[in-house]
Amino acid sequence: MSLDPAVQDLVEKGQISRLDLIRFDLPGKSVGYHRGGRPYTYNGLVYLPNRWLSPAGMNSALGVAVTTRTITFSNIPTANVDDAIAKIEEFNYPNAPVIISHLAGDPATDEVLGILASSLYEIDEVRYNKGAIDGKGERSLTLTIDLQPPGRSARGSTLVKRSQAEHQFDNDPTDTCMEYVATTATIPEEWGQRSG
Repeated sequence: MSLDPAVQDLVEKGQISRLDLIRFDLPGKSVGYHRGGRPYTYNGLVYLPNRWLSPAGMNSALGVAVTTRTITFSNIPTANVDDAIAKIEEFNYPNAPVIISHLAGDPATDEVLGILASSLYEIDEVRYNKGAIDGKGERSLTLTIDLQPPGRSARGSTLVKRSQAEHQFDNDPTDTCMEYVATTATIPEEWGQRSG
């Protein structure tokens, strides 16, 4: 991947600021977050501040294991009705796309000049960790989301076949090998050659 010339120039000068963004495309709603102090608009989406605690690193293993990434959010629940991550259980979130982007900017002007890197993931698992009880007897939660890369490797590890179209995308556009998988448990299917 090559960088935009303006970004490359900043990198070579060592004068760069970085803004990390995360976008969730949940069914029926897109929502974004960043680690700054005020709402930030990028590509038409308003990224909400102060909730995304850590972009975390990637965990990988040898063999057929999938490289995963874990991200953490604070202050669940929240009073903001537009904060979809605080009410993620209301969405059919498994396998929803997540885009983590790192923007490059000029530290003197705060102008965004381009993208350093962008990664696409899918939601694998959501976990809640309880916080301590405060003076009012209330407790907040920290939300941890495990991400996996999209495509064949992630589906293979979860044993999920989501559609014939996705199987053909991953393989051959004319492949019909998995056509009857969804019905074999309830409808007898004949495979191979018939005898006599």
